[in-house]
Amino acid sequence: MAKQKGNQNNNQSNNQNDKVVGVFLDEQHAQQAIQALKAEGYNARIADESAISAFRNSGFQQDVVDLYKSRMDEGNSVVVIDGGRNGDAALGSMLQYGAEYINLTPQGGQWNQSDQAWDANYYKKLGANKRNYGVVDQTTGQRRNADQIRLQLREETLVPVKQAVQTGEAQLRKVVHEREQQVPVNLTREEVYIERQAIDRPVGQGEITDMKEEVINIPVYEEQAQLQKQTRVREEVTLGKNAVQEQQNLTGTVKHEHAEIVNSGDVQVRGDAGGNYGQTTDANTGYATGNEGDYNTNTSD
Repeated sequence: MAKQKGNQNNNQSNNQNDKVVGVFLDEQHAQQAIQALKAEGYNARIADESAISAFRNSGFQQDVVDLYKSRMDEGNSVVVIDGGRNGDAALGSMLQYGAEYINLTPQGGQWNQSDQAWDANYYKKLGANKRNYGVVDQTTGQRRNADQIRLQLREETLVPVKQAVQTGEAQLRKVVHEREQQVPVNLTREEVYIERQAIDRPVGQGEITDMKEEVINIPVYEEQAQLQKQTRVREEVTLGKNAVQEQQNLTGTVKHEHAEIVNSGDVQVRGDAGGNYGQTTDANTGYATGNEGDYNTNTSD
């Protein structure tokens, strides 16, 4: 791996405009690194032959360009980042996804004991079985070789995502209705009565003896009623809502990748040929260990 400006050592400069280059054993690892780099904000892509030839115009010396050209000719995938925010961070991300560890000295420099850096010709001549990939394993203290680059198996999982969606609306409103109502009331009225009593006596002295017409007026009253309206509060109504939880089962289709080992001829396979999800690599033997999983193993003659 290299950066465009200044010291091309892959763990020294923090140039904010570096052009960063990484070599991957196959396109699958390269694409995984590209996706991760894009998520981090880098503009990463797989370089073609013309892009590698243009490295010379970007500040790389010819021996560095020849190194990456030779790697591409071997079938490796070369990933380039233009205008990276931080070259060292981008190189670190590529190492996380299995990039080849290439630590270059400045042009014309020799091997640096402290940095373990070599010139481009050293890496160009380095045999495929001696190249290192990825970050240093904390258990073994070494990087992986080409035979230890694992095929990463991925699977999709379903994650429920909640979203509030309006399914209806409730309104509380008042509607006025009219009805007839009868209200009983007790009313008092006056009636005139006449009582007659037979009397047979002479007119007494001092009584009026002249006979003439006479009228007696007696006022008669009665109670009458009228209806008056009076408004009263008879009830209070409250409209509210409560959150009620219910369990639902959502169904979806997911994919997961399987590893198949295809043997041609008389090939002995050691390790977990079934391909368990949790397989590990034995630090002493270098072979995969773990329980058998649900992968398939095909054998063809």
